[in-house]
Amino acid sequence: MGELLLQDRLQPALLDRLTDDEPLKTHEPREQRVVSKSRLRQAVLRDLAWLLNANRLERAGEFRSAPLARSSVINFGLPAFSGRAASALEPADLERAIAAAVRDFEPRILPSTLEVKAIISDDQHERHNIIGAEIHGLLWSQPVPLEMLVRTEIDLETGEVGIADVGVARVA
Repeated sequence: MGELLLQDRLQPALLDRLTDDEPLKTHEPREQRVVSKSRLRQAVLRDLAWLLNANRLERAGEFRSAPLARSSVINFGLPAFSGRAASALEPADLERAIAAAVRDFEPRILPSTLEVKAIISDDQHERHNIIGAEIHGLLWSQPVPLEMLVRTEIDLETGEVGIADVGVARVA
């Protein structure tokens, strides 16, 4: 691997720095102390999967008297979508919920570049109670931000969210 320039060195997220995958080793190789752009993408994808598969605590309007709790870790995740029918789910509500969760809990995606688009499939009968969404944005990086496009599939029966990095190409 070529030497990374100072401005190209990205640090791992705090959780990754605190996690010791090899506790018996006393010396950490240089590759573990800095992150390549591909490792950054993988880490963001992993963390988005954790975020989108977590159910937030707040039920409709519960935190009115404690507005800071709404964006704190106590409210990590998405609203519980399981048990709802895809036909009863408003795409705009899904888009807002995903965008709010990403803005609150994934700071590596630049908030001003974040776009979330619900994908309503024409073959909804074959894909019973599964609704998709695209998440597009720029990842903070030096010397330039990285474009990221992620597709999700939310299974409304189980609440499980599948997530895949589809690169940077977008169909308008």
